[in-house]
Amino acid sequence: MQIKSWGIRLTLGLVLVIGALGCQLTDTFLAQAPATPTRTRTVRATFTRVLPTPTPLPPSPTPPPTATRVPPTATRRPATKPPPTVPPAPPQPQPLPQPQFPYAATNISCAHAGNQYIKGRVYESQNPSAGGVPGITVALGDSTGTNPWVTVKSEWDGFYTFTLSTPGGPGTARGAHYVWLIEGGRRVSDIGGPINMNPVGPDAPGTCWAGVVDFYRR
Repeated sequence: MQIKSWGIRLTLGLVLVIGALGCQLTDTFLAQAPATPTRTRTVRATFTRVLPTPTPLPPSPTPPPTATRVPPTATRRPATKPPPTVPPAPPQPQPLPQPQFPYAATNISCAHAGNQYIKGRVYESQNPSAGGVPGITVALGDSTGTNPWVTVKSEWDGFYTFTLSTPGGPGTARGAHYVWLIEGGRRVSDIGGPINMNPVGPDAPGTCWAGVVDFYRR
């Protein structure tokens, strides 16, 4: 029995020694083995989808109160006729403007006298105190201003005279007479007139024996 006990003990001792040697060899092998690289796992970024926050709708406007339409009371008016339409008056013809001449005619008049004549004065300017223009040709004729019946020269003080009948004699000149000025063969003034000669009595309305036509330099 004692030998058997020692045999068991010896066996256990060998097992312990072999186990210790095996552990040592395993540690040595592991220490000498090449290191295995460790694989690192890349963690992907996680995206979280953010949904838009719904905007609340504005409150519905309060509808205005419905106006109740009251039908107007119809008032019957008596029928009236519209006034008659008056057509506009036709435009009146305007006289053609006269050319601007160096001299203007003025103080045109006519009255009764002992004989028939037309006289006047040619002034240096429109100023009443201006002096006369001597030696200018004064023409007597019709309204065209281009057909003189007779011409005279103004005197030293600017006065001129057309004698149409002798003093005390019967008047013979009748109708419209016109006067204008001439220089260098051309008209240089407005046409003064008309002087409507009508040798009637001194008390007759519109009697015209003595005509006056003055001129002034513009």
